[in-house]
Amino acid sequence: MIIDKITLTNFRNYQKQTLALGSGINFIIGANGEGKTNFLEAIYVLAMAKSYKVEDQDLIRFNEEFAKIQASIVNNKLKTELTLIISEIGKRALANDKEVKRLSEYIGHLYIVSFLPEDMNLIKGSPKDRRYYFDVFLGQIDKEYLRDLADYKRLVRQRNELLKKMSDAENNDETLLDVITEQLAKNIDIISKRRSALIADINRQIQEAYHQLTQLEKNFKLEYLPSITESDTSKYLKSRYRQDLVSGATNYGSHRDDYEFILDSMPARLHTSQGEQRAMIIALNIVLSNIVNKTKHSRPVFLLDDVFSELDQKRQNRLLECLLGTNAQTIITTTGFQDIADRYLKNGKIFRVRKGYIKEESFNG
Repeated sequence: MIIDKITLTNFRNYQKQTLALGSGINFIIGANGEGKTNFLEAIYVLAMAKSYKVEDQDLIRFNEEFAKIQASIVNNKLKTELTLIISEIGKRALANDKEVKRLSEYIGHLYIVSFLPEDMNLIKGSPKDRRYYFDVFLGQIDKEYLRDLADYKRLVRQRNELLKKMSDAENNDETLLDVITEQLAKNIDIISKRRSALIADINRQIQEAYHQLTQLEKNFKLEYLPSITESDTSKYLKSRYRQDLVSGATNYGSHRDDYEFILDSMPARLHTSQGEQRAMIIALNIVLSNIVNKTKHSRPVFLLDDVFSELDQKRQNRLLECLLGTNAQTIITTTGFQDIADRYLKNGKIFRVRKGYIKEESFNG
């Protein structure tokens, strides 16, 4: 899968920008604050129909009424024209000029795997950050998971509203609470099974990907930490009624799950440097790309923002070698390319960003 051509209109600091991207590695070069990250964010928004960090209104260029992202996506020789329009009254998503109203039907037209500034919180950040990261990935390749997750969130909201009403009442009939809890338990079991399967799939490849990138003989794996480990989820939730009634909220379930990054048998959040964390997340990206390719028979587009920071020259070039090995379209932002070997620059495309405008330039190495 590749983005053949993309046009931004009134998106962030871009007034009107059209780019024809290469099928290999695309280097987006420029000083900080010029719009490199905004360009990657536009592709993310086109793929996911939402930003990873701000509300929709913040994506619209100052003093404009709408933002629009259009792209030609080529997947196994089939071309799809994607359009996403963001305005004060909402969003419109179109595929080949036909409006797509359900999120679950839209996501999957453009597969992406991303390394963005916020992803550096993945290892040491909150469980919410990690759940969001893996849920976004699973949602791209499994529409049923996306629907199950939406159903789960709806049930949690209903259950929390009921718990608050019951905590204020003198006599509590638990009949309705039992019904919602049993429905919730079924969703928890489905979500937990899918999350666990993903981590097992990742762990079959992550060690080798990390070694190829770093040349270090370290043991690297991920662990899935569900908040409920008992076999009978419904029974466990019912045994916690008193706690839930006191707090007026559902204290256990998929919204309390977590993931742990383990390096040499220790939680990586406790003893790894920024550079090590960066390498771990990049290795994870490569594995996720492999999983998409295996599941959907299509390589996702890599979006890598400031990925070379804190990687020495050898690791930078090993990363580029790994990316070339995937045959995936890659879009990398960086402030310069002085440490990048000439062969990667010659075989890729170079774009320069200045004040919200991107222009292709030739390599004169």
